[in-house]
Amino acid sequence: MPVRTSHFRNTIFIAACLAVGCTSGGNLGCGSSSEGAAGLSVDSNLLGIYNVDQYQVSEGGCDALADADPAPSRIVLYGVESEEVPTGAAIGGQFCGSVADCRRRVKDLPGVVNYSFLQGSDAAGWQGWGIATQGMAGDECLVEVQTHTLTSTGNQAIRIDTRQVETRYDSSEPEPETNTVTCSIRAAIEAIDEDSPCKKVFLLEATFEEDL
Repeated sequence: MPVRTSHFRNTIFIAACLAVGCTSGGNLGCGSSSEGAAGLSVDSNLLGIYNVDQYQVSEGGCDALADADPAPSRIVLYGVESEEVPTGAAIGGQFCGSVADCRRRVKDLPGVVNYSFLQGSDAAGWQGWGIATQGMAGDECLVEVQTHTLTSTGNQAIRIDTRQVETRYDSSEPEPETNTVTCSIRAAIEAIDEDSPCKKVFLLEATFEEDL
């Protein structure tokens, strides 16, 4: 089920059980796999604690961005357990306050994430998904999906772009002797195309501060 962040209201969501058959990521340059603070090896050099330089969100569409208020001061990227990837681990991200708070959150709450990136690489970028809203429009599923893209922008900096779009697709057939239908997360992600209406965008830029 979707999990909402504790730091923002009605903003970033992650999907806990995507079942999208993702692939493992590759290394950037000569770096080797990094060991996350949660004890999970992730094939990425982007793990660590970052100072958030900018966090913006669009209002009333996807064209104009404005600074979010409140905004997080730091974000930590680390290895989290995931059954959705062949390696069993993905990149998780949590908003946090001080460096000590970031370390504590990763140690005590490794599975509570604001972002999860399930497929990609440092060179090509990492991608994850979340469900912002879900419901029905007649017989169709009406779901707003967030696509999160993590990239390295050089000089030990990262950027996370989130695009929230509306999707409509056929629900499952009703269960026998019931009116219960299913709107799957996989189907919502697969329904995204270039014509999907954009509802909101988010932008995070951050600079590396410390290793985990």
